[in-house]
Amino acid sequence: MIRNSQFRSRSKWAATAALLIMLSLVARAAASTYVVFIPLDDPIYDELDTLDGLGLLDSYLPEVKPISRVEAARLVIEANSKIAQIKSPDPLALATLDALHSELALEIGWLEDDHEDNLPPMVRPVQRLALQYVYSSGEQREFYVENAHPVTASEATPLLPDDSDLPSASGNNGVALWSGWAGFGGFLSGYAEAAYGGPLTDSAQAPDRDRIVNGAAVVSLGNLAISYGNEAMQWGVGYYGQLAQSANASAFPALRFQNIHPGHLPGFLRYLGLMRYNAFLGQLDDDRVFAHPWIAGQIVALKPLPNLDLGVTHAIAFGGSGNDDYGIGGFFGRATGIDTGNPDGANTNSRVSVYSKLRFPSLRSAELYAEILGEDFYQPFGKKLGLKLPFKSPSYTLGLYVPRLTCDGLTDGRLEWTLLDRNYSTHSDSLYWTNGGVLMGYPLGPGGQRLDWGLGRWVAMRYKLKSDLYYEFREPLAAADASLTERGAGFRLGLARMPFKINRLQGAIADFELAAAAEYVSHINYLNTDSTRMMLMLSIGLAPPSGVFAWR
Repeated sequence: MIRNSQFRSRSKWAATAALLIMLSLVARAAASTYVVFIPLDDPIYDELDTLDGLGLLDSYLPEVKPISRVEAARLVIEANSKIAQIKSPDPLALATLDALHSELALEIGWLEDDHEDNLPPMVRPVQRLALQYVYSSGEQREFYVENAHPVTASEATPLLPDDSDLPSASGNNGVALWSGWAGFGGFLSGYAEAAYGGPLTDSAQAPDRDRIVNGAAVVSLGNLAISYGNEAMQWGVGYYGQLAQSANASAFPALRFQNIHPGHLPGFLRYLGLMRYNAFLGQLDDDRVFAHPWIAGQIVALKPLPNLDLGVTHAIAFGGSGNDDYGIGGFFGRATGIDTGNPDGANTNSRVSVYSKLRFPSLRSAELYAEILGEDFYQPFGKKLGLKLPFKSPSYTLGLYVPRLTCDGLTDGRLEWTLLDRNYSTHSDSLYWTNGGVLMGYPLGPGGQRLDWGLGRWVAMRYKLKSDLYYEFREPLAAADASLTERGAGFRLGLARMPFKINRLQGAIADFELAAAAEYVSHINYLNTDSTRMMLMLSIGLAPPSGVFAWR
């Protein structure tokens, strides 16, 4: 039987396994490249989403993030090819492509000059620097579910989800971020995004001021990337939050396998269209009864038709101290989800979601998207038939996005509704979906609903104004709270500048984003108190010119 004492050094075990796998495949490293995944806070994603909304990216599958820099460069070349065939190109598309060419000049050069493979050793010590200021006030939402082993978690920074649980407290906060990467042997790369920050005054609320937000060692084998490290992920179609995997909590260490560029399934399955996949095996924190449980997950994203995206995600939490009564076969059966075994002494908790997104080019490229996620499996006809369905305690996201809301194509609009089941992210034991005490999925938590209306408007092809109004609702989860329902309403305003060159700094690329939000919540955390929550955020980024050192 496998016991948790064998895995006390979880990082050492996983890192050793990752290293052995990587070394065993070195001989296959021909026709490989340097794979550097783009942090989720990079403006490159917003620019790619803009091009996708304008109908210039036929092979982009945005439901799987992160993507690599070389994949983003391929998408830019694809958009260039499409826009070259248009007599009167969209000015917004031209401005966006100009920015992406500046940000991805190195990787675009690899592809255009057919030098993607067999690159020399190179180092880019500074890919991007960023400073972030956050003012936060008001109570944090807390998530407490009464069961055999209660689920206890809290909101990271109010009104600022998907911030990778960067350290913050009520009041003034600041964070400095650095990212860089290096590549060796034409197939082995390493990248990191490090952060240092927290309250601008001493505070016991945020003791961990320094951390690696994202970082991994990556082996590229043809179109396969094998990585080990802490990599933030976003899976699914949700815009204001993701049901399956989000960047609310800090990233966990994991071994990951994924394709770099979209490909096809083998045999007749290739008719399902372009495909991207990601699979991982890692471990979560020890702040639970079953310390350091394993977590494994997979996503397959498909584009069977030019205007249809489909996908399925699966994740399973298992093991941990006192919950590891299984052998090697039981370990792999649980990790793959093929055989979850007997829950006595080795319980598991599974999540499965299915999503779709349909685009209507003739209706101003409107997109209708939906996702359903289930917690664990249930047997509607009892155990005798053995039939298991994956959508017990379902949660839903349904949305409509119109990237060309006005005739000039400079205004976009979105309406999104999310309904979270009472059992969302929870379980009867400590196999719940949190890391570091923060929810790994949708930030509102179990028993919640959110309705959000959003508008965006481009000004002078450089600035994007964003606004949204929303209503939130959380039903009581414990009998003692039955008479208290939490309700909140708020707004968010934002201003983002498309990345631009600063000639006085030898062509360095700068960007910035400003956001402000306020929300009034009654009976917050199911108590007989109300709270006015506010947030102000300013982020400034700078990518130094060139700065790549190569040895031939």
